Amino acid sequence: MEKFIINEKALLIKNILIKENIILATDENYKTKESFLSNINGEKKSFLNTHLKIKTSDIIKFKPFENENGIQIFFETKKKEKTYFEFNSSEEYSEFKEFLIKETNLKLKKEEKGNFKSWIKKGVYSLFALIATGVIFHWAKKLETGDGIDIGYGRRQGIKKILLYLAETLGSTNALIVGIIITAGLCFWTYKSYLNGKETIEIYS
Repeated sequence: MEKFIINEKALLIKNILIKENIILATDENYKTKESFLSNINGEKKSFLNTHLKIKTSDIIKFKPFENENGIQIFFETKKKEKTYFEFNSSEEYSEFKEFLIKETNLKLKKEEKGNFKSWIKKGVYSLFALIATGVIFHWAKKLETGDGIDIGYGRRQGIKKILLYLAETLGSTNALIVGIIITAGLCFWTYKSYLNGKETIEIYS
């Protein structure tokens, strides 16, 4: 197989030449295969230019991202390195993926990865509910023994007033029951978001 790919819109690698046993790539768009080969095989290159010569035998892992028509490649020569190839179409992506599978003999593995953003806010709400329950219960117990509550001054005085009102209204027992129910509900909501936010990632290694 030998194929020259130009992707001007790619963020990193613009030119890729796929050959048997080796992949040549640059972050410059040299427009033609001849110009590409002349520059990548030349002795001189700009310090800022990326010129890659990756033997398929040096590839230790790759991750396909089908929805992006992209593949991340991990390879090792003198040190461990990685790069990311973007393709113009699903056909180019699929062809390159099949090329890698054939040339490297790496095996497909699937990993589950959680989406942090999908549940972190709900987790914060659950933690706040737990803390609020503890404060309301503690203040309610103090009120029941005749002690006063000093909420002081500051930015959180409004929140403290609400918590104090709940402590006075609910009492310690009801505050504990209601707090546990609300916190448990929020924790379950967070857990469901965590499960639903998981995605299966393909890795060849």
